[in-house]
Amino acid sequence: MTRESKSDGEGSKSGLSIGQMSELTGVSRRMLRHWEEEGLIYPIRGLSNYRQYMRDDVARLERIVTYREMGFNARQIKALLDCKTPLALDELQGQRSRIDEKIQHLRKAADRLGRLIAFAEGRSGNDSAPTKIDQEDQYFSEAYERWGASRQWLEYAERKASRSEQEQKKDMTRLKDVESELAQAKRKGLAPTSDKVLELVDEHRQALSWFHVTPSMHVILGRMYVADPRFRRHYEQLEPGLAKWMLVAIETAARANGIDPATVKWE
Repeated sequence: MTRESKSDGEGSKSGLSIGQMSELTGVSRRMLRHWEEEGLIYPIRGLSNYRQYMRDDVARLERIVTYREMGFNARQIKALLDCKTPLALDELQGQRSRIDEKIQHLRKAADRLGRLIAFAEGRSGNDSAPTKIDQEDQYFSEAYERWGASRQWLEYAERKASRSEQEQKKDMTRLKDVESELAQAKRKGLAPTSDKVLELVDEHRQALSWFHVTPSMHVILGRMYVADPRFRRHYEQLEPGLAKWMLVAIETAARANGIDPATVKWE
């Protein structure tokens, strides 16, 4: 939408050309044309069809830039430019609320990103005095030294950064419950190759929720449960011989999935 003028030629004395307007306001020619298409500004058209911007256009453009920097879209800006203060206040207050919500969202995102970076770099974030947490930090550091360069470590960091403390406790409870059921199954004399045990073993694999564990990776972890004294002690406390019994079950489950335990790799 444009206005007509009897003047002719780009940059006439009665107004500014689009180039002059762009230089004066810092708004690109492309954006000036776009805002004209959106009906925000109405430059005069001379006889040669050149755009000419008057003083009122400069003042209006300054208002457009102000509202655009506040995050308003073209439709909202057009309404604000043409309405009285009481009506404009409603829209301004609404935009302030929307911006506040975005700020809160971005702060949460920044916090999560900071946690993700810390975990990905091998920093657990525990700065408290010496407590039981120190042991967890030691395990965290050892895990980072062993798997810090792997794809699974980043997956672990992503999950740890996105899960609340309550959710992480729920994950641990789920794993402990499955381990308890496995211990009970062995205590009852169930064979590690039985269907019931194979179902529990698959639940155990899925309960290892720090990263996606494939059947092949589960075999490798099962061997670690037997070879690493700390893991073996953990399972022995639940039920004597549980670590080796679980490894048989895990390898049986792998074969059921068409995987040869002798050739498994960390995927």
